[in-house]
Amino acid sequence: MIKSIVKTGSLLALILGASSAFGAYDTNPPFKMNKLNLIEYNADGKKIKAYDPKSAYNMFVNYELGMHCVGFEMSYCCVIPPYNSIQSQAIKTGQGGDLPSLITPDDNKKIYYYTKDNSYSEGNKMKYWGVMKDVDGNGHMDDPGDNVANYVWKHLYIYKDLEGTKPTDRTKESRIYVGKDIKVPIDSGPTGKHIAGGYLEYSGKDGSNVVFTDTMVPPVQEIPLVLTASHLWDALGLPMTAFNDSTRKGSIRTVTERDFQPFQKSTVQLHDQNGKPIIENGHVVEYFGTNPVDIPNCYACHSREGKAAQMGREEGLKQSDQEYAYWKTYPDESEYMARLAESSINILALHDKHHGTTFLSNYDSKASSQRLGKTGEVNCADCHGDNVSGNLQEPRPGVTGYIAVKAKPLSEAIHGFHLAMVPMPDGGDRSQACQSCHPTHFQDPSMNDDTNPFRVADRYGEGRFGDKDIRQSGGGCYVRRDAHSNPSAKPPFFLNDYGKYQLNEISMKDEKGKTVKEMRGLYCTNCHSKVAQKMYETDDLQVAQTQEGKTLRNKTLKEMIKEIADGDAKRFNALADPKTTGDNEVLKYYTEHKSATLVKNAGKDGALDLKPWNHPKGVDVPYNVASGGDDWWLSASEPHCADCHLAPFVESMGGEYFPIDQPNKHSLYRYSKAHGDIACQSCHESSHGLYSTRYDGKDRSVDVTTHEQALQYSPDGEYAGPVTCSACHTVNEKGVPVQLEGTEYANDYWAAVTLAHYMRSGDQKLGTKGLIKKYPYKKSQDVVQKGWK
Repeated sequence: MIKSIVKTGSLLALILGASSAFGAYDTNPPFKMNKLNLIEYNADGKKIKAYDPKSAYNMFVNYELGMHCVGFEMSYCCVIPPYNSIQSQAIKTGQGGDLPSLITPDDNKKIYYYTKDNSYSEGNKMKYWGVMKDVDGNGHMDDPGDNVANYVWKHLYIYKDLEGTKPTDRTKESRIYVGKDIKVPIDSGPTGKHIAGGYLEYSGKDGSNVVFTDTMVPPVQEIPLVLTASHLWDALGLPMTAFNDSTRKGSIRTVTERDFQPFQKSTVQLHDQNGKPIIENGHVVEYFGTNPVDIPNCYACHSREGKAAQMGREEGLKQSDQEYAYWKTYPDESEYMARLAESSINILALHDKHHGTTFLSNYDSKASSQRLGKTGEVNCADCHGDNVSGNLQEPRPGVTGYIAVKAKPLSEAIHGFHLAMVPMPDGGDRSQACQSCHPTHFQDPSMNDDTNPFRVADRYGEGRFGDKDIRQSGGGCYVRRDAHSNPSAKPPFFLNDYGKYQLNEISMKDEKGKTVKEMRGLYCTNCHSKVAQKMYETDDLQVAQTQEGKTLRNKTLKEMIKEIADGDAKRFNALADPKTTGDNEVLKYYTEHKSATLVKNAGKDGALDLKPWNHPKGVDVPYNVASGGDDWWLSASEPHCADCHLAPFVESMGGEYFPIDQPNKHSLYRYSKAHGDIACQSCHESSHGLYSTRYDGKDRSVDVTTHEQALQYSPDGEYAGPVTCSACHTVNEKGVPVQLEGTEYANDYWAAVTLAHYMRSGDQKLGTKGLIKKYPYKKSQDVVQKGWK
């Protein structure tokens, strides 16, 4: 608590921003270089010992989210569609002191992709294309293409291509709709990329895979959504499952929790323009990266002895028990799959009971197929706006099978309802619900049952950390996985005052608020908070990486408390580390959400004259006026690295991908780039699975894949943190690129790392002298000293 900080006196200067003298730090790198190639380098006539990258090429692989939380059996309902991309950047490394460079199609190269041991989905891994749904709205579900895989995307359209081309003579009739006009092939994403493999598409400097959608404001249509950020190779939205080919035996009815392998290995190979693999040292140039996919734990509470299942029975709802009984008549039906079907029907029955819908009006407990009758599968985004799937309208156009209405945004509806019904406090009153509901499977199948001591909830949804610290649980999305949940993470952390507060008052304290020696880390609600959203709201930046302009992020904690909580330290604590008891700030994060200003309307007498959000004139137009998804999942509501970390360890400037991000504010991490147009995710991996991930050995680690992925670029075969300069550059004995020889940076690894984060697109053209002038050593050194921990 902040009051306790002030009482101690020792942290007073640090937290309240008083001046202090920062001591020296270790300028050496946190790794050895014994796996690199030792060379002699001529630095302006002086011969020095240097190290070349261990490979002539590097390829970085990731999916833009740290976990895709999605079902695989779509017969009853779809919360969000299957959608796992494979994204990559390829580098020609700098051998002998040459500068490395991004590989593009101009280099007569292309990139082949596949996922190891995961070449198909539909069948005994997924029911999606085989689930009928009226796509064209003619009242029938037997036309070609009448399936869920087409239905869920039919609000998106193009006119000509995926580059955002808008012909001058276009009309509504000339729109080409995904799912209706462009059918989604089996085992493929909405752009046609197949899960079995193929070639990635390059996005170029402006990004690619641009589709259009309409807003809730009738005159505002044709909103471009750039689905692939700039300078990436991408296979978009693959329908991936957590099941491997070699272990998925029998029909889909036989799936058990021990079949789940949530951290899939997506693999890329470098080929020449004719499709011939590039060979280095007798081996194909090939790298892998984590592609995380897993199912939410709805079945635990919504079936058998779970609370929601019991509530349904108490309210006289019988359909879910009928569903379970039906599937148990099949001799190969696993208990897990019977409960999964039961949970889907329980959810729909409770929704009908409490919200007046009619999803089960045609339910037939004896039917061998199409058990919801002419209603068909229920797509949650038909009523609940969802920015993730690009559905901004409520209700969604072209809904079939039931009457759709305008409802709460999907994220707000699901989180708000469940947090109100099942707050699940742990021993420190943080909600266990986040990690209980989101995916919880481990990489090792033997850990995927109640014998796993780290499993958050039991098989009936009861939290197991009610008297313990939820941060010591684990599985799936984040906890016991990400760098922010890894007790082995070592400084420097490059923290601003709020980051230091999070470290000292949350990460380094147990569930009772007592200081601990081993870091407990942050929980979901420490990042997804009103504090993060308020910081975004106050930003009006001129330069992202230096945070020139208006921002709270570089202020003292005292100034932050004044702006965010009107100077009330107790209130600030409640917002920064929200609890699910008392005022339940975890719930209020959703129920009291303030929609961010999207644009301003300077028009008069009802006319539209839309201006940027910070225009001096006009009326604020919030996101929730235009999008049924409000600002959830967009830059305005998501956490940012810049919340806790000092500039330049921050995201890019927004606006390039509007309305996903906004000008004069930080963009999303997954859209951000730094030196040489390298994506932040290339060197740090995806959010929720950031390097260095926690590693407890192959048998007990949540995510083994990401740990092994990091080792591909390791200079010593042991270091598994963020990718180092030595992966792509010739470096000196300090691990600093040799281009910086003769400067103060050459003897300071951490200052050089800071410089790399200051550099943004185009800075690489300045040359060493121009770079040092723009970002002098003292500036970087000060950042390291101030933000070490």
